[in-house]
Amino acid sequence: MARTIFHILLGALLWVVFGYYWYLVMQQPVTDQTKRTLMIVGSIVGVITIVDALWILHNIRIARFGKRRTRQTAAEPPASDFLGRAIIAQSEEAVRAARYIEVHVVEIADADTVVKHKLLRISDLEPETR
Repeated sequence: MARTIFHILLGALLWVVFGYYWYLVMQQPVTDQTKRTLMIVGSIVGVITIVDALWILHNIRIARFGKRRTRQTAAEPPASDFLGRAIIAQSEEAVRAARYIEVHVVEIADADTVVKHKLLRISDLEPETR
């Protein structure tokens, strides 16, 4: 509670300081440079307002035609990763629906060759945070 009161008092004090500085600014005479600066700032604010309005209208138009009403379909999972290791999963549907997936790199070896595979396993446990 004390922290909230402190924040309210600090905010009020900062608004008083802000108002006082504007009072000091308004005491200064208006010169041509001041008018030029106000024209530049006003133009920038106007351009930003127009661009924002156009962006909002663009998004409304897209929403009206329904292009954003569905999410994109997921791409088919690749058969191998970028190192050429085959990806083995329990089932595609289960992996897509799983909340957590463990990824293991396993080696399958015979007498002549060693082949590495990526094994995707569905986990019920949350991953450990480091």
